[in-house]
This record gives sequence, structure tokens and C-alpha cells, in this order.
Amino acid sequence: MEEFRAVLVTDAEKFSAHRDVELAEVHMEIRRVLAEAFDRSGLGEAWEEARFKQSTGDGILAALPVEAGRALIDPFPRLLQEVLAEAAPGLRARGLHLRLRMALHMGFVDDAHPQAPGLSTAVVDVCRLVDSEPLRGALKRSDPEVTFAAFLVSSEMFATHVAGGRTRLRESQFTRVRVTVKQFDRDAYLYIPVPSQSPNPQERARDGEDGRPSRSRPAAAGTSIGDVSATGHGNQNAIGNTVGGDLNMDRS
Repeated sequence: MEEFRAVLVTDAEKFSAHRDVELAEVHMEIRRVLAEAFDRSGLGEAWEEARFKQSTGDGILAALPVEAGRALIDPFPRLLQEVLAEAAPGLRARGLHLRLRMALHMGFVDDAHPQAPGLSTAVVDVCRLVDSEPLRGALKRSDPEVTFAAFLVSSEMFATHVAGGRTRLRESQFTRVRVTVKQFDRDAYLYIPVPSQSPNPQERARDGEDGRPSRSRPAAAGTSIGDVSATGHGNQNAIGNTVGGDLNMDRS
């Protein structure tokens, strides 16, 4: 049976820049920092008991109780940034790095279907959000030693929890962007818990002098879920045993 859920997906920047023998270690670190951030946010039980929590190789896709939506916007992003910042020195000492993009959405999900859990439009849409150019660009334009997490919140989540006054965050702390991928063409809201500017002037200049995020660009192949393709900017995901095209774990 379908249930209305909060849906999130996380993606590691430059995951495949690591050596082959390091990929499993980085993935397990993603799981660790997420679990720690959920616990600090008061969502530890919801995370542990999530019926649909799927590895995408360089990230995690999960459906959580819709009641978790408020805390997923505040304080979870801030606390995930905190956990990642704490982990950075130890990772750096081992030649590893971890910065995360995350998208948040809500909608109906059948997260208990034995053959095809998580198949829904909401899951497809959140995968498009996390692969969008505005979210990728926001992390690229930031200082990798300062900003460790960037979030894109769907318009539905934003209207319910932020504009609706259900979090401590104000609307002015978000930047409205347009995400356009094939038939997906909607506004979403960018939130950077600890913003910064890249020390590389070329990265800052890509969006012009005003530094505003660029619009996302359509791309070709992407995640396939049933008969629906969740297309990102030149990248693909694996969900369960379903892969759209050739699996490409280059999330740079």
C-alpha cells in the first residue's frame, strides 16, 4: 500500500575520484555520517526503522515517515554539515574526501512492496533534484574546506515547512532555482547550511558576476525506475537491481 512519505537522496561529490579499493570505505563513511546526523537531529529511530533505504553506490535513497519532514529541513542539514566537518580531518589524513549533495521531497511511496519497493513519481523526482545543475554548481562554487553539504528542497517541502513557518529557518535563507530535466520543470529551493566561496576564481565566474546559481540543463541517460527514467546531468544511478544505461559513478 502506498503511504505519504518524506523522500531523500544523498550524493557524494567526486565519489569515483577515489581509488577502487577506497570506494567501499567512502560509502560506509556516508552511511556513518548520515546515521550520526539523523541521531543528533532526533530522527535516529526513523532512520533505523526506514523500510526503504537503498544504496545508490555513491549515496543513499530513503523514504521516511512524513512527520520527519520538518526535522529533515531543520536541524538535519546543519547537523549533517557539522558531522561532515568533524570527519574531514580524519578522512583527509587517509587521502579521502566527502562532501554531500542532498535533495528532499515528499509524496506517495510504496516502501513495502516485496518486488519493487520505492517505485513512485516522488522517488523519480527527488533523483532529478539531486542530479540538478543548481545543486551541483552550489557545491562546486563553495570552499571544499568549509562547505561540506548542500541541500535542494522541493517546492512542496518548502511551502509546507519553511513558508508555512514550521521550522526556525526563514525563507530568505533559501535561494529559489529552476530545475529543468526532460519533462521535469519546477522550482526548488537551495539551502547551504554553511555557505562559502570557492578559492578558485574560475568556479565562481561560471555563473556570472552576480554569482547566482545557473539553471539546470537537460541531459541524456539516467536512473530507470520501472518505465520511468530519472535523468540527471550526464550521470546515472543504481536503485536496487535496476540500472539505467551504463552505470556511471562519476559524481563530480
